[in-house]
Amino acid sequence: MIGLPPAFIYLLGILFLPFFAGRARKAWTLFAGVVGVVLALGLSPSVPEIVIRVLPGIDTVLLTVDPMREVAGGIFAISGLIVLVYAVYRDLPLVETIGILASIAAAMGVVYAGDFITVFVFWEALALASIAIIWSSRSPGSSAAGYRYILYHIFGGACLLSGIVYTLVSTGSAAIGPVADGPGLLFILVGIGMNAAFIPIHTWLPDAYPKASVVGSVALSIFTTKAAVFLLAGVGGWGVAVAYMGGAMALYGAVFALMQDDLRRLLGYSIISQVGYMVAGIGVGSVAGVDAGLAHMVNDILFKSLLFMAAGAVILRTGSHRLSEMGGLWRTMPLTTLSCIIGGLALAGLPGLNGAVSKGMVIEAAGSVPYLAPILMVAAVITVIYVFRILYLGFFRPAEGTREGLLPKDPPVPMLLAMGATSLLCVAIGLFPHLLTDFLPGGTPAHPFAASYLLESAGIFAVAGVLLALARPLRRSWDGFENDIDALYIRAGRAVVWFSSHPLVEVTDAIGRGIGRVVACFQYVSANPGVAIQIAWRKLALPFVRIFGGRERSAAYEKELAFLRDNYPEVQTNIWGGGYGIIFICIVAFLYFLFSLT
Repeated sequence: MIGLPPAFIYLLGILFLPFFAGRARKAWTLFAGVVGVVLALGLSPSVPEIVIRVLPGIDTVLLTVDPMREVAGGIFAISGLIVLVYAVYRDLPLVETIGILASIAAAMGVVYAGDFITVFVFWEALALASIAIIWSSRSPGSSAAGYRYILYHIFGGACLLSGIVYTLVSTGSAAIGPVADGPGLLFILVGIGMNAAFIPIHTWLPDAYPKASVVGSVALSIFTTKAAVFLLAGVGGWGVAVAYMGGAMALYGAVFALMQDDLRRLLGYSIISQVGYMVAGIGVGSVAGVDAGLAHMVNDILFKSLLFMAAGAVILRTGSHRLSEMGGLWRTMPLTTLSCIIGGLALAGLPGLNGAVSKGMVIEAAGSVPYLAPILMVAAVITVIYVFRILYLGFFRPAEGTREGLLPKDPPVPMLLAMGATSLLCVAIGLFPHLLTDFLPGGTPAHPFAASYLLESAGIFAVAGVLLALARPLRRSWDGFENDIDALYIRAGRAVVWFSSHPLVEVTDAIGRGIGRVVACFQYVSANPGVAIQIAWRKLALPFVRIFGGRERSAAYEKELAFLRDNYPEVQTNIWGGGYGIIFICIVAFLYFLFSLT
């Protein structure tokens, strides 16, 4: 059987997209999405690799299939189709449609690539596609967020390319796999970490995702960070430092998600937190850890995209994206509410939903790394709290107009279909974990209904419940806290600008003035070195002459010094004075010393 890289299907869809409009364009994008799913699910490890030689000894592998790629490719294709179905509710701008298809294509290209060169090409294509999605929304702040996204990803792409080049030169191979310790490994890790939103290079994510359209946000939530997680797992061999980075992401993202009022910004920080679970599992390095990270990647794509779709439906109907401006939506938007409940409780790790399956796997695998599992459990408690805030403040809190039926209704049918399909997948995997775990590369099973897992989940929800009961502010809306570590970057940038425009300029001017004085002095002395030396010597001797020479001798001495100054450099003196004799003797002795060395 001959396989075709699924990315080509979406790229072909982009190629013909400008020739369609309206319903025809929607039908064409859906057709490309369906074909992509069929092709991705039909690939197996028995499919031959597609290899293209770019340079002598350097091959690019456009298609290679293994169990890990089957899992990642399948979920990317399925979620991509769901996004395209969700987008049917309106006519998307051409640029945004191209960006969404390009995002799917680039993510699929990264998944099925067998070498770093191919990965880098699709990696950069994914960044460009994401920028197109952000800018196409034309929402307030989208231009600035897009430019910031560019700056971050230029840095990340440069680091990734540097690591690839170093590895290629040092090993002679561009194949994806463990990288030897050294600069190449560090650069590759930073490059991947930029897209995976490692702390502290994560601030592009919560800043950019809320600026896209409701459809664009769903697409952004799926592909960029998850493609980075897949590559992190594909390279492997990272060690516990990466596992602890995952723990830091899980806790940091959860804390900042709790402090948000903007719903999509909250979900953006939630992405950072849940990607942290994936990074922690992969960083553990065991087969169970990698399987847990990949399983959570699949599940997060499902429940997080479901939450973004529900948030988009609310924003579409209410025109508001802040929890403080919502409430009572369950009465008139019951289907959206149900979707948000399923997605939120799956995110919180409620047994019976897919999030509990993989989150329990990650925490169990993290038990082999000191202190990592407790960090993840604390993050899980905070996750339950901010999920409660989403559901209560957004949907169940009493709000004006609820009884009168003035609240908006559920969104259009395409959006409901997409949310319904995703909800079913969340429930199906939650009730029957083998639907996912049977396809994991290591075959690690999950036991979300075992007594230990149920007790762990009950403890997490109980602690969160106690905190909600005791801390009344957690049940209230607030303005939100939008400052992040990038505030330090801004201050550091301002400090650099200030230093460059004040102290640095002054130091530079002082150095310039000093150099000018030295040059002027050199020019002055070179005009008549003998007389210049006499003037300098007489200046030094003048205080002593005034003290010990008497008034008449001092006056004569000063008169002679003034004469030398006034007539310099034309004045001539007898060079063979005693002082010059000493100088001449010193020069001869120094030259003798130099020649004696040779």
